[in-house]
Amino acid sequence: MGPSASPLVFGSLVAGGTSLALATYAWYGRDEPGATSFALLMAGATVWSLSYAIALATFDPTLRLAFEVPIEVGKALIAPAWLAFALGYTGRSSYLSRRTIAVIGLVPVATLLFVALPSLRSLMWTGYRVVPTLGAATVVYDPGPWHFVHAVYGYVLVGVGMALLVGTLVSSGSLYRDQTVALVVGSAVPTVAHVKRTFGLGPLAPVDFTPMALAVMGLTFGYALFRFELFDLAPATSYRGRQAAVDDLGVGVAIVTTDDRIVELNAEAERLFGDADAFVGEPLSELVPAHAVDGGTFDRVVDGHRRTLEVVPAAVDDAHDRAIGRTIAFHDVTDRESRRQRLEVLNRVLRHNLRNEMTVVMGYADVLAESLPDDEARLARTIEDRSAALADLGEKARDLESMMKSADEVSSTVVLADVVGDVVADVETDFEAGDTTGSETDPAPTPDFETDVPSALTVETNERVLRAVLSTVVENAVEHNDDPEPWVGISARAAATDGGVTAGDEVVVEVRDDGPGIPDHELAVVDEGEETPLNHGSGLGLWILQWGSRWLGADVDVETGNADAETDDGRGTTVRLRL
Repeated sequence: MGPSASPLVFGSLVAGGTSLALATYAWYGRDEPGATSFALLMAGATVWSLSYAIALATFDPTLRLAFEVPIEVGKALIAPAWLAFALGYTGRSSYLSRRTIAVIGLVPVATLLFVALPSLRSLMWTGYRVVPTLGAATVVYDPGPWHFVHAVYGYVLVGVGMALLVGTLVSSGSLYRDQTVALVVGSAVPTVAHVKRTFGLGPLAPVDFTPMALAVMGLTFGYALFRFELFDLAPATSYRGRQAAVDDLGVGVAIVTTDDRIVELNAEAERLFGDADAFVGEPLSELVPAHAVDGGTFDRVVDGHRRTLEVVPAAVDDAHDRAIGRTIAFHDVTDRESRRQRLEVLNRVLRHNLRNEMTVVMGYADVLAESLPDDEARLARTIEDRSAALADLGEKARDLESMMKSADEVSSTVVLADVVGDVVADVETDFEAGDTTGSETDPAPTPDFETDVPSALTVETNERVLRAVLSTVVENAVEHNDDPEPWVGISARAAATDGGVTAGDEVVVEVRDDGPGIPDHELAVVDEGEETPLNHGSGLGLWILQWGSRWLGADVDVETGNADAETDDGRGTTVRLRL
């Protein structure tokens, strides 16, 4: 069998052609994560395989030895390029600094020099000789110390790269599973072949099967390229995306150990507190006051401005749900807190002053009405009525503030019949006592309430918010009714989902009245979620309904018109609250 017909030569040529095709394909897609290093990896495999194919056909010892130099050039590219590919493909290319690349390249460059320079070649091997095997010019030699150093160094780089891929396989679920398995298996085959050659294991010890094994790697990598869109679905996207979510969203994050020692700060945390190196290893109390460590707010001067930061801690567990630390997020809530404080002050001052001043106005208006002739007294009573309406608006603001403060309370089991009964009793008392809008010329209405709420019907909800919402709806149904004896019906039922009433069903509360209905423009303002100088409501009732139902997690339907009547005259309103 001649050298040209040797299966070893043919196998090396096939491996070289496969690697060259993959290197070309990857180079054209070099903008994708890991593609450039993958192209370099395949280029190294191409040089190694084709050089080895020519060397296997060369039986002259001197010329055969000369081919070890290009073979070594190919080998020098393989392990570093594989590590660079694994880092880029998994989104960790930032670790490849110029210094890191220089350090990684030291051993391959030294190896190339030892092979090329006869005076240093003994560090690689001695007793180099050609021993034909299967019609090819294979060689044997006595390994020198650097031979094993170089081999182990390559195994370390390849092993780190494989570990990165396996880590991605474990942490990323099924999305990258198939392509990652293909990459791991493909890289394992030439690694096993190289171990066999390095340590002279098994049959045909003089033959280096690594170039042929690189053909297997090329096939598995090609399968990953075309079957699983190797570069289009790279784990680097999710890995870098998670980092961007931490670093680029304007939220400071500190990672701490279980005893609250600082491990890492993201870029935004460094902007808030200073250089991370000054805090790593220090207790969290160096950043956060004791009262806010487990959640809360604190003030800090940042870039010459006082900022309010909200602390949001979250546990970090290992694969066995054991606590290994936690993350501390720092949200800049300066604008939110400033706005809240302004609203609280304005609400309190306006409500307090409005009530006091309107009481004075109503008192003087009443005195005038008693002392003036009927026509003029009517004007004074109008002043009294409008003043009472303004005072009532202040009370609505108080109810709204109270509801906002109680919105975060824990839900409890609420008996709907009791809540509805209390709401009706309170509204009746208010109208009987004259605490709502009414005067001698325009007396407060006498409401007629009709309730239909099963005594056993309960809901899990925030009772204070529910009371505030129902009170507002019922009070408005009476107050804005032009009938002196307005009718209001309140009913509740469990909405059957399967033909019967079961626990966990949706509960529907309806408040119906026979008043003139809510104007469309009032409903439109609340639906749009904002008021403008030209488009605004006349009070706070609908806002309390909207905001309160949102905090309750309830849906609200408002229907105008008496759909049950034979003739719909446009009167009547139904407010339906779905809990």
